[in-house]
Amino acid sequence: MALSPVMNRATCAGFAVALLCGLAACATGAGKTDAQRQTDKETSARVQAALDADKELYAKHITVRADNGVVRLSGYVWDPPDITEAKMVAELVEGVSEVVNDLELQRNGVDDSGVSR
Repeated sequence: MALSPVMNRATCAGFAVALLCGLAACATGAGKTDAQRQTDKETSARVQAALDADKELYAKHITVRADNGVVRLSGYVWDPPDITEAKMVAELVEGVSEVVNDLELQRNGVDDSGVSR
């Protein structure tokens, strides 16, 4: 027995939705355990402490987030070398496997200077 064109489309759409839902479920993976969250929190704290202790760097406006050893630095600094310095300091902290540097250069409120990013 042949399906009508409308039923055929509905069946294909149903399969597509089921497939997409399955892919989305696989992509999100399992949530973190309490131990993993605690490790991330401790790594973030160690990186923040190292940044704060660096005498060459004013780190008040740097935010640190850790996720399974990958540390993301965000916020802003005032001098171009501080962007590199912050990344180098973070890379030396125990438990850090990679540093994603999203720091921006703040130029007295001017965001579009040639050196800001």
